Amino acid sequence: MEYPKVTIVTPSYNQAEFLEKTILSVINQDYPNLEYIVIDGGSTDNSVDIIKKYQDKIDYWVSEKDNGQSHAINKGFAKATGQIFNWLNSDDLLLPGAIRIAVDYLIQNRDIKMVYGDRIVIGTDGRLLRAVEKPRYLKKYSFLNARIPQETTFFTRDLYESVEGLNEDLHLVMDTDLWKKFKSKTDFIHIPFYLGAYREHITSKSVVSLGLNRDSDAARKELKYLRDKYGISYMNKRWLLKLLYYFNYLRLAREKSSKKRRKEVERILSLIYKS
Repeated sequence: MEYPKVTIVTPSYNQAEFLEKTILSVINQDYPNLEYIVIDGGSTDNSVDIIKKYQDKIDYWVSEKDNGQSHAINKGFAKATGQIFNWLNSDDLLLPGAIRIAVDYLIQNRDIKMVYGDRIVIGTDGRLLRAVEKPRYLKKYSFLNARIPQETTFFTRDLYESVEGLNEDLHLVMDTDLWKKFKSKTDFIHIPFYLGAYREHITSKSVVSLGLNRDSDAARKELKYLRDKYGISYMNKRWLLKLLYYFNYLRLAREKSSKKRRKEVERILSLIYKS
């Protein structure tokens, strides 16, 4: 197997409660050509102490005031020397084998510039809350795949640079905006395997601004941006989201019964066990 350099960037700010687990999920990956960058926004808790604890495994880190998460991620990728990128928020996790699996898919499909997998959702204490599987990505149904699990996405450096990275004016929907920009450049491939863990907790931005309080001024402003720029008008309509959920559920059930998908999962398992 080829081992192109993979750069993981973790934006961090005052999440010391979760940060160590995040770092360990990266540095314990069984991938031999990994670059890890942590961009801390000047945390006032003990985040910096945790970063220093693992600094011999971190290729670059800084703790200084920034202009938010999108700015921090762009700062990190500006320091990157890898050919494949992923960012992992400081409360989320990569699951074992995630990098190796994603790289294998990108190597096997060189005309594709981005891959993503499935996620599990964990609570504050790390316990499993639920598992989220997706049907495969189809361009004609791409409007149904707005909620791509961000922590599971791996994309090429040239793709990221071709769209000039993240929009730093966005703080809640910057990933959806990025996928939309990517879609104009490449198809995506969905990997039918769990690659990441999203941590759901009361202080996470997704819960605070796009979950229980999706009617906040910040959420309304950014959802309007998506609607005006891309015509995404269903993200704040719960009935339509529920309908899309059931449509994707039926697609997934059909795919999981197929011999092709079972063989694909077997191949992924063999990749992990051979490593």
